[in-house]
Amino acid sequence: MAIEAPYPPWRYLRRQQPNVYLECLCAVVAARRDELAAVAATPFRKSVEAERIMKDDMAGLGFWHSVTNRKFPPLFAKGMNFEVDFYHPDFRVAVEVEKGEISNIWKNLCKFAESPVIRHGVIMVPVVRQGQRVRSEFYQDTLKRLAGIEKVLAFVDSLAIIGY
Repeated sequence: MAIEAPYPPWRYLRRQQPNVYLECLCAVVAARRDELAAVAATPFRKSVEAERIMKDDMAGLGFWHSVTNRKFPPLFAKGMNFEVDFYHPDFRVAVEVEKGEISNIWKNLCKFAESPVIRHGVIMVPVVRQGQRVRSEFYQDTLKRLAGIEKVLAFVDSLAIIGY
């Protein structure tokens, strides 16, 4: 009898202070497991589809969706044209949802660093990503790619990766 791993998988890459919403964010992913897995398993689907699946649950937790300076002026310096997928202004938690491009992970880290009000960053990535021709263990690959960058993460109190 195989023992099933806890879902969703998650890991802090930095934890100066705990993210009080991490457990709730994992619960949102767990509640939408099948829908999110379908996005991750289908080539040509976009991360915005995963965002839409979680949007109502995230709003119920107090997160705003698609947040820019127009919606929340302190988020980035004037003239910066960044957006975060979800942001909780009271607890200063930013969540980015990705489908499977490692370059986007690095861009998200830059966004977290650019904001004077983001204290906790969360990046959600597929556990397994199905591309047009290649299937990858994207969650594990992301953890490997970001291993050893603690110095770069000094701009946030915490950074967690959640697999969906």
